[in-house]
Amino acid sequence: MEPARNTTLQLVEPHRHPVSRLPARRWADADDRLMIARTIAGLELISGKWKVDILFLLAGGVRRHAHVLDHLIVSKKVLTAALRELERDGLVERNVISERPRHVEYALTPLGRSMTAPLLALCEWVEEHEDAVAAARERHPRMGEMPRFSAGFEIRR
Repeated sequence: MEPARNTTLQLVEPHRHPVSRLPARRWADADDRLMIARTIAGLELISGKWKVDILFLLAGGVRRHAHVLDHLIVSKKVLTAALRELERDGLVERNVISERPRHVEYALTPLGRSMTAPLLALCEWVEEHEDAVAAARERHPRMGEMPRFSAGFEIRR
């Protein structure tokens, strides 16, 4: 019988994150499943089309609804829906200012502000690896990719 080898799975560069060296396992365990579920739940918080944009805009400070709207190419209805979802999830707070004229301001909650660090880390990762990702995409054919629109369209002028 051969002695058991200490095999490891290298997730990231060892000099950057020494705790990333995990023993190789054949099956995912409960901790792996929990990590996956939590990561998916975190991604779902910001998966809406305009949510990341809104979080970055609000990270700069309190904004009126109209000011956020000015920075995005989106309808009022879609922006309001995204803001309500972020408010529901505790990332954004809505304050109605009763001055004349009455207006609404939005700001990040402490929970929402804590989301900016992972977003900035993701941004830095993309900046560091975007060339490698683009090269990988070029090497592989677009198998099974469905066209975005089933019929041609024209932009009206």
